[in-house]
Amino acid sequence: TLLPEASSAAVQAGLEGLGVKFAFGAFASEVNRTADGIEVVLSDGRKLAADLVLSAVGLRPRTAVAKAAGITVNRGVVTDRFLKTSAADVYAIGDCAEVEGLVLLYVLPLMAEARALAKTLSGQATAVEYPPMPVAIKTPVCPVVVSPPPVGVEGQWSVEGEGANTTALFRDAQGELRGFALTGDATAQKNALAKQLPSLLA
Repeated sequence: TLLPEASSAAVQAGLEGLGVKFAFGAFASEVNRTADGIEVVLSDGRKLAADLVLSAVGLRPRTAVAKAAGITVNRGVVTDRFLKTSAADVYAIGDCAEVEGLVLLYVLPLMAEARALAKTLSGQATAVEYPPMPVAIKTPVCPVVVSPPPVGVEGQWSVEGEGANTTALFRDAQGELRGFALTGDATAQKNALAKQLPSLLA
């Protein structure tokens, strides 16, 4: 969900070159120890032998405590631009915070939130601002830099390049650049493209 198909294919090809095998269209329904190691049973009946199983299921804000306290939650703990929740004197930052509808699960948004909240708590009310914040995915065989388009923005991807070196640009209906995905040598364009993006929150 983070990358357009061409960028994902570049990363997949790079990892396959290292011997990684992909099994799409199914999920792991069982993981069992065997005499020889581990067997993973997929939902379509296939069985895969493994020495080790690593589960990476992504991040999801934990909102149960906030909800139980009567604080407004949606995908995350809902806050305004000053990071204030629906409860008096309660603020939220980081992976759990949903700021003006945005749930951003990366370090740079957290740093922007922490700086703004520190000023607010020191008596200088400061709204958080999010500049363009491309994310680097550290896969040495095929480096990736992505700045996903904002949720709900209509537009389409255009892709140039082939193999491990692809440049995918997402433009909205007015032709404005709203996101990009770069792989391989194309990651060198990160700074130039980031300067063309509008701020997520200004």
